[in-house]
Amino acid sequence: MIRKFLFDGIPSFFYQYDTETPFVRCTMCETSLVLANTYIVEKVFKQNKYLKVSEIVYEYAICLECAGAAGDEISQESRQAITNVFNAHRDHLTMKLDYLHSTEKYNLESWLERCSFTGKEIRLCNEYAVSCIVENGNMVFEQGPMVVSDEFMEKLQGVLSAETKRAFDKIRDKVFDGSPSIEDIIFSPTPGLI
Repeated sequence: MIRKFLFDGIPSFFYQYDTETPFVRCTMCETSLVLANTYIVEKVFKQNKYLKVSEIVYEYAICLECAGAAGDEISQESRQAITNVFNAHRDHLTMKLDYLHSTEKYNLESWLERCSFTGKEIRLCNEYAVSCIVENGNMVFEQGPMVVSDEFMEKLQGVLSAETKRAFDKIRDKVFDGSPSIEDIIFSPTPGLI
């Protein structure tokens, strides 16, 4: 049974990397996240196989209004294809959530050790994304925090229409100032998808 549990505050894992403090503004519209009440934080990591650590590639916080606007950019064709991919992996997500809620494992380690959709351990991923919802200054344990493996990212990328990919490229360019170094690092520019 899926429940809603509010963490007391925001775990430092979801703080901004460079300031080591919670995000204060929406990356897209720069609205105060305190005023927004509910927002999403997403971080993408890449494994450094030489140092055997995960390194942050990019991160952002987005208010629900901007997340909705980004979702509106998804073509109908892509929306249906994405729904089909998620539905194909629904059982794994449901089992994970049922287990974590029934055992009341409300700690990040339990939620973030494996992909929420495939079960792949993050230590085996070349790249992975982690996201959470923050509500009134507290991280929410409900459907997430969520982990998306490189394997699942590739499945999602494979079903996106050219129109949707162009829309995501525009979002990426706005969030990251079109930095070519970001393009070199990230094989899955899908901000707002999680």
